[in-house]
Amino acid sequence: WTHREGETGRHGGTGSDEKFVADICKAGATFFAKLEKLAPEIATKSEAEQAKAAAPAMEDFANAFAKANPPKDLKEWHDETAKTMKDAVAELKAGKTDGTFFSGDSPFSDPPEEAQARLSKIADGNKDCQDASFGFGE
Repeated sequence: WTHREGETGRHGGTGSDEKFVADICKAGATFFAKLEKLAPEIATKSEAEQAKAAAPAMEDFANAFAKANPPKDLKEWHDETAKTMKDAVAELKAGKTDGTFFSGDSPFSDPPEEAQARLSKIADGNKDCQDASFGFGE
């Protein structure tokens, strides 16, 4: 995995599980709150217009996710997921409705199986994770 100038999410690997989960869930809760607030005003718009309207919220979420410092065993997953999320932002900004976001697939993939149980246990006790209905697999 190589670092390209200007890309975020290519650092870390020294974070704690608790801080990592807290940072991601806080970003997720903020993202879902923004989408909920946006929903009534974009409900009658075309999917392309909805995509463009959702792009800023997704971009904030993707940036916050990329800045989170993962534990060492999650660094590769974090980097790959951060890139997928950035790609989803680009699709939304372009009004693309056949991409990841509108397909029902989440740009947020499950972490490696060996980390899911420990992250899910932390997420179960985190209010932001609960508010966002956000989990880590399992």
